Amino acid sequence: MAKASREKGRKAEGEVARLLGEHLGLTLKRRLGQYQAGGHDLDGWDGVCVEVKRHKRATQGDVATWWQQTLEQCAGSETPVLAYRADLQQWRFVIRPIDWGGAVAEPAEVDIDGLCAWVRHGQQLKLEVST
Repeated sequence: MAKASREKGRKAEGEVARLLGEHLGLTLKRRLGQYQAGGHDLDGWDGVCVEVKRHKRATQGDVATWWQQTLEQCAGSETPVLAYRADLQQWRFVIRPIDWGGAVAEPAEVDIDGLCAWVRHGQQLKLEVST
């Protein structure tokens, strides 16, 4: 991987970590060495696997490819979340609503507010089940 591409990825991972920290109170850190060893990009969100993509453009085909990669990186053991951003655009997230207490298993694309709503919904369901 070229140095410029790694630097762009590093910055993107930092942006997503800060964004999720601001909105969800998470303390996420870049997963060092994922370029060599594979695996997801951010650590610190228990049970959730975050893959980050930052590109000039983000076509539907790109997003579908990135989502497949996210599923592979998560290896079925963690809840997958794809964060991506094209130039001059806001961050977008791909999730499976069923992982957060929804009825739909197909991937859904949401903005940061939508992601936060699903996360809070999932947390509320866990609280209701445990009480």
